[in-house]
Amino acid sequence: MGTVILTWNIQWGRGTDGHASLDRQLAEARSMAQFDVLCLQEVTAGFNHLPGQPGTDQWGELADALSPEYTVIGGFALERHDGAHVQRFGNAIATRLPVLHVTRHALPYPPDSTPSMPRMAIEAMLQAPFGPLRVITTHLEYYSELQRLAQIDALRAMHAQGCARARQPSVLGPEPETGPFRPLAQTAATIICGDFNCKPDSTPKRLATVPFTQEPALHDAWEIAHGATPQPPTFGVHDRAGWTEPAYACDFMLISEPLKPRVLRVEVNSATQASDHQPMLLELRND
Repeated sequence: MGTVILTWNIQWGRGTDGHASLDRQLAEARSMAQFDVLCLQEVTAGFNHLPGQPGTDQWGELADALSPEYTVIGGFALERHDGAHVQRFGNAIATRLPVLHVTRHALPYPPDSTPSMPRMAIEAMLQAPFGPLRVITTHLEYYSELQRLAQIDALRAMHAQGCARARQPSVLGPEPETGPFRPLAQTAATIICGDFNCKPDSTPKRLATVPFTQEPALHDAWEIAHGATPQPPTFGVHDRAGWTEPAYACDFMLISEPLKPRVLRVEVNSATQASDHQPMLLELRND
């Protein structure tokens, strides 16, 4: 058994039957594998009016459902205040691996005339059995390719800067060991996963894996595991309400060069109807 990472856009718990149930989705995720890391997109709080009527605080629901085995790390892309009523929309990482440190990144949000909303990425440095592992999960803009392209650039910069810090680690110097300047664990072993809101042959997806000048390249994990076999669709498979286009893949798992030899399997669960997206699994070799 290796280290299992699962990513899923859960549409605030809502399945194709219109009912919102995080418990159902967690059961589906566990049926795929006893995951070590679960990366979720479209987690909400305060959006009780959304179709399916999600709970008041889904980050809290996840923590309650997965405690004490998992640590739940939240990230709000959108936080809107209306007096005492607060609405939040974003991502989560649940992990049973030791958490070393966490960074939350606001992604670029350049002005565009299309509908859009702020986007973010959670970066969690975890202690995998084979060493430190950087896991980044995100949900890119749906309507604006201008924003998606800027957000892809930002994700690539996160990876490149993390690798550069691993090559040139900071030193404590005169600062106390117990203070905030204590050096953080760094690694070039990176996973970037989530809903990229673009097709496999799109410009943003192609640019995501363009080689770097110095840093280890990012690769599509599906392609490492399956070669030229196309990735199964992850959106529009079962939920066809108001959707006329063919289903397509838009949820991806990118891995850095050091992780390529560790890839054991990459799978898409095409059967579940617990969301409008299909969950995706990556297993890495521990030895």
